[in-house]
Amino acid sequence: MISTENNTQDLKQKTGWFIFIGVILIILGCLALGYQFIATVFSVYFIGSLLLIAGIAQIIHAFNIKGFGQTSLWAVMGILYIFIGLMAYFQPIAVSSAFTLLISLLLVISGFTQIFASLNNREIPRWGWILASGIITLILGLMIIAGWPYDSLWVLGMFLGIDLIFQGWAYVAIGFALKKRQ
Repeated sequence: MISTENNTQDLKQKTGWFIFIGVILIILGCLALGYQFIATVFSVYFIGSLLLIAGIAQIIHAFNIKGFGQTSLWAVMGILYIFIGLMAYFQPIAVSSAFTLLISLLLVISGFTQIFASLNNREIPRWGWILASGIITLILGLMIIAGWPYDSLWVLGMFLGIDLIFQGWAYVAIGFALKKRQ
């Protein structure tokens, strides 16, 4: 219990940082929503960078383990990561299109999963919220598929902007709640 109180006291001293970071995230989210194409390309470059780093790590790992089967498997995975990472840099529009299609398919699957889970758990209080969430997620996924590949130029940027705004508001809310507790 003492460590929880110490953590809360440490957080209370940093309320300004929570609010500051939250405001920065909200501003960045608004910029991403205002410049969705640029935010989409930035997202693709960022993911491409992560894939390049992962690919290099996989290849280094492949040559540090023993056994032909394992070495070749890790090396192939590393090469694929590097290839997709480089594609993100040289063909960001094509990669954003592929990412958008993948995200839309995941949304459709997630929507169906939530719908079926809610219908199978109707005894849970407020199960309708899960149903509503599933229906909205399913519709969103189908809308993105219907507009694919043209919507690929802005969908990732919009998702990034919305995510940044919600994260920012969460930090601001935490900051003010901590400040109020003082």
